[in-house]
Amino acid sequence: MPKLPSKKAPPQELPTVPIALLLCIAFGGGFFGLLAVIFPGAGMMGLALLVLGLLFIAQYFVWGRWLYRVAVKMEAKKSGSDASSTATGTTSE
Repeated sequence: MPKLPSKKAPPQELPTVPIALLLCIAFGGGFFGLLAVIFPGAGMMGLALLVLGLLFIAQYFVWGRWLYRVAVKMEAKKSGSDASSTATGTTSE
């Protein structure tokens, strides 16, 4: 009887997205460094953009993530109290 081929692990794929992001950051940083040498005000503009980006990220985590969970809990609590009040025949209005 012929011998069956052994099962080999599939070849791992290269992490193309992280490599592409790393290259974009490296080339973008190099371009920005060259730009900052030529135009001194470009460094301050880059710092302002970085601060605005960090503020945007902070807003996303505060309003988009944390407060959404709080709003869902409040809504569930409210709908739960509405369901119990209609079951007893009273309304909260």
